[in-house]
Amino acid sequence: MVRTFADVSDYVQAEAARERANQLLLATQEIAQVGGWEIDLQARRVTWTEGVYRIFDTSPAQFTPTLESTRALFTDAAWQVVSTSYQGGDNPPEQHCFEIEMLTVTGRPIWVLSKGHTTWRNGKAVARTAIVQDTTERKRSEAALHDSEARWKLALESTGDGLWDLNVQTGEEYLSPNLLQMYGYTPSDVSHVMDDLDRLTHPQDRAQMLQDRRDHLGGLTPTYVNEHRVQCKDGSWKWILSRGMVISRDEQGKPLRMIGTHTDITQRKSAEALIWAQAHFDPLTDLPNRRMLRERLEQEQKKCRRDGAHLAVLFIDLDRFKEVNDTLGHDQGDLLLVEAAKRISSCVREVDTVARMGGDEFTVLVTELHTTDPIEGILRKILRALSSAFVLANEQVYVSASIGVTVYPDDASEIDDLLRQADQALYVAKNAGRNRYRFFTPALQEATQRRAQITHDLRLALAEQQFRVFYQPIVELASGVVSKAEALVRWQHPERGLVSPLEFIPVAESSGMIVPLGEWVFQQAANQARHWRETLHPHFQISVNKSPVQFENPNPAELQWIDQLKALGLDGASIVVEITEGLLLSTSDGVVEQLLRLRDDGIQVSLDDFGTGYSSLAYLQKFDIDYIKI
Repeated sequence: MVRTFADVSDYVQAEAARERANQLLLATQEIAQVGGWEIDLQARRVTWTEGVYRIFDTSPAQFTPTLESTRALFTDAAWQVVSTSYQGGDNPPEQHCFEIEMLTVTGRPIWVLSKGHTTWRNGKAVARTAIVQDTTERKRSEAALHDSEARWKLALESTGDGLWDLNVQTGEEYLSPNLLQMYGYTPSDVSHVMDDLDRLTHPQDRAQMLQDRRDHLGGLTPTYVNEHRVQCKDGSWKWILSRGMVISRDEQGKPLRMIGTHTDITQRKSAEALIWAQAHFDPLTDLPNRRMLRERLEQEQKKCRRDGAHLAVLFIDLDRFKEVNDTLGHDQGDLLLVEAAKRISSCVREVDTVARMGGDEFTVLVTELHTTDPIEGILRKILRALSSAFVLANEQVYVSASIGVTVYPDDASEIDDLLRQADQALYVAKNAGRNRYRFFTPALQEATQRRAQITHDLRLALAEQQFRVFYQPIVELASGVVSKAEALVRWQHPERGLVSPLEFIPVAESSGMIVPLGEWVFQQAANQARHWRETLHPHFQISVNKSPVQFENPNPAELQWIDQLKALGLDGASIVVEITEGLLLSTSDGVVEQLLRLRDDGIQVSLDDFGTGYSSLAYLQKFDIDYIKI
């Protein structure tokens, strides 16, 4: 017995860190009274995070959010605000930010600040996503301002918000102790002049902050609302929500005094960033995910139209990854994926995008191309990088890659068409022998349509008895006696004539039709075995190929097979089942159980094409293989 051990401490620690991050996110949302929601406009589906359920005094077990059920949570005024915001129908605004009064599921009135954006696809709004925060306490505090400025200031101080009071004409600004403490300053650290304080605003945020303030001072907005970063005394940055209002103007309408608050929203912003990252990046490889890739593709498509440039979409699939995953385990498979992601990323430029689509599939966007010449160089680099050995569990493991390529705008102008064409090219690359790339051509489109037609015709072929079984004799060299034969299925198409199995077997496997076809071939072979045992040789055997797809069938056929043989007066030795090496690399209990059941029923097993894959004599002993075909 040989055992191997691998140090996966880094991987385990990464998983633990990811779990801690998730727990921190939940705790942060609860503390900040923050949640998130999303509306799938196409499926009309509403999704809430745990924080939203908490804000609305309910739980997933008590309340199911839908477009209809959530309508009851809006006051009439709130619904008017939301409806007005999205009056554009299929062309709603890119972003929204509004604060509205709503009702919880229990009927309790609350104030909610909602900030989000609309997701577009092919020029159509498909989803709305937002962060929501319960601002009830702050709104109550602000309401006190209308009763008494002194009481209002006291209330704000008690909530932890910072208060500012601006003399618009002189530029002098009062800052409350809470506000200064928020950033680590003392009264002697600041000059209380508006322009000096504005310089503490992050350079990337300053222009918008000043514009929002000018708009309110000019009477263009009812209130001043802006989110920006402020530099603390220790050099760090805090995100704050600044809200204010002009409370006095002269007879000509010139603003005299403006007061407002600073609310520390750093935790909320961190939660937003984490939620955004989880929605747009693959947690295993840290690469952009399918959603992020599509957004990048839409952006790059616009740039290409503007600049007259090209972009290439590369679909990459790792060859034989499943075999490695099944042999060494999923943890080692994950490590291989992480290393593969690094290798692919090292082959492209900084302006390009590498994304993980899921499983062992990656996609690369090669952008800013004024000629398509650089594409093949990148493709060759990726193939070389992925064909080098991966060291996993102290073993050298080899995989390769198949790549499908399509080019915008040469091949297609729509994103969905580009993705479909890259997938078609990938399919051809895999079928051509793997470890290679193929560019999309119109001929590939024709091949795809041909596969679709074959799939359609296959469903009729069995019912209309279009299949034929031919038998290839197996000769014993010493005696020249033919005592065995291999059953080979052929398709006699009514219009196309004899169709090659190389053309229809892969389609039958991918469509699942191989299962009923395999059962039919077995029945024909069993009947023929009985005939030849009676007329040629009492121990005549017929070999029947069994696809790996048949082994994956949730209703294995071995029990029915032995019953059918018994009904014909045959024993298990009359049939030999031929399998491929790839099947032996599957360590699933189902495959092992089926192989052992064949052995117990007396049905022999032959290994086809031995030596073309992960050949190992250990497999022959483990699975009690009777014959090998070299």
